Amino acid sequence: MTARIVRGRYELRSRLGRGGMGTVWLAWDRTLRRSVALKEVVLAAYGEDMAVRRERALREARAAARISHPAVVDIYDAFMDDGSPWIVMAYIEGTSLDRRIERQTLSEQEIARVGRDVLAGLAAVHQAQVLHRDVKPANIIVDPGDRVFLVDFGIARISGERGLTSTNMLLGTVEFMAPERIDGHAAGPASDLWSLGVTLFCALEGYSPFLRDRPLETVRAVAAGRLPRFRRPGPLGDAIAGLLVTDPAGRMGASELGRRLDGILTSVSRPPVVRGPICHLPGGRVPGGPGPEGRRGGGQAPGGRGPERSAASGHGAGGPGSPSDAVPSDASRETVRKDGRDDARKNGREGGRERDRPLLEQPRQEAAELLASTDPRAAGRLMDGMAGDPAAAAEVLALLPPPRAARVVDHMSPDRAAKVVGAMPPSRSASILAHTDDRVTAAVLGALGVVPAAVRLVEAMTVRRACRVLGYVPPAVVVALLSATSDGRADRLVSGLSRAVRDEITRLSGQA
Repeated sequence: MTARIVRGRYELRSRLGRGGMGTVWLAWDRTLRRSVALKEVVLAAYGEDMAVRRERALREARAAARISHPAVVDIYDAFMDDGSPWIVMAYIEGTSLDRRIERQTLSEQEIARVGRDVLAGLAAVHQAQVLHRDVKPANIIVDPGDRVFLVDFGIARISGERGLTSTNMLLGTVEFMAPERIDGHAAGPASDLWSLGVTLFCALEGYSPFLRDRPLETVRAVAAGRLPRFRRPGPLGDAIAGLLVTDPAGRMGASELGRRLDGILTSVSRPPVVRGPICHLPGGRVPGGPGPEGRRGGGQAPGGRGPERSAASGHGAGGPGSPSDAVPSDASRETVRKDGRDDARKNGREGGRERDRPLLEQPRQEAAELLASTDPRAAGRLMDGMAGDPAAAAEVLALLPPPRAARVVDHMSPDRAAKVVGAMPPSRSASILAHTDDRVTAAVLGALGVVPAAVRLVEAMTVRRACRVLGYVPPAVVVALLSATSDGRADRLVSGLSRAVRDEITRLSGQA
């Protein structure tokens, strides 16, 4: 494969990520002989000349490049190439906070340490008259030395933007976006602090407080700003609540937040918290959050696991309070079968109904209802366990609304998801994958291989969606899939891929 060279200097090695505002590449700087992160910024014209938008994006990138702080990723350069702004940043090897939240329960002090480092970085950013505009767990990296970095500045989200009224490019992170931004008001440092508050809530509680199944519902949840009840109440929860005040004027400021986080970090060690199960309920409610009467409810632990203890880190011992403070009074005790399936007897919302039968031994509709009321990560693991009988698993998954089923698939292993999706009628599998993450869909296609089911899935996608997905699929597989399609769109799909992928497809096609 011939590597793409940008500006005669940066050799693109692999794609690190892609979102509404552009693509981030791992690149090799041939001049200084070092790895860098190279962001290709996507600008969409709405109400303003593109030349003006390009210049403003570069100006903001250069302003961010003047920031020098240990918690802020270094920006080395910003330039125009092939009509698009490019930003050269330091490449940070580590694990995103998003991944850490998925893998383990973080102690209150560990979360406070990350929050304190990010807050210090934001203070430097704001002092330089720059806003990050995209603070979220995925943009916080912890390296092997436990250093915290705030990465991927939303450089193209320029001042004066009109939020969702101008473009749908911001929908990807709307759950972390401050209400004033959604309402079209000017963003300020308080907007970044709101996003930090949502990020800390995710780390403490294990789920995103405003995320709903549909983008419009998420927008409404953010605008309403009704925070679920904390299942791990304590000083950190109080600080987070102070950040998540819808009126920016009443929102906790950086100095007060810093004081509170410092207090948590220097507090006397307390017994570790026993995490109760987390389960998303219909309507976006969660156990411990406000229900119809503001009651707490039980739920199922992610992945069918039993109660977890907070991880004690080198930066402090466990989280706040005692086990009785952290777990709702009516939360169920859980045991774990060897096969990972939940063996709990749920109280409260389930009315004492026994759930000790494997999911596939239950009536299909009942199994689907249980799956729908389970946290997507846990539901994905349940479906992984059911993939040994893909036809039966497909029947259960097909009973869910496509957006909800897609969230389950997003948390399945690609090979098992492929088995379940491949056992579905093509129309149903296509409707579900239409709502999955692009990279998940690509992984499913790769696991399916060049089979009729995979070809039908590609043909069912819009051109734009297919181009996004195929960008993550190995070029050799893309060539085979497009050769097998019969809808006459192969050339259009190839032309919509990146230059590097197109070049590789051309090379592979010439060898065929």
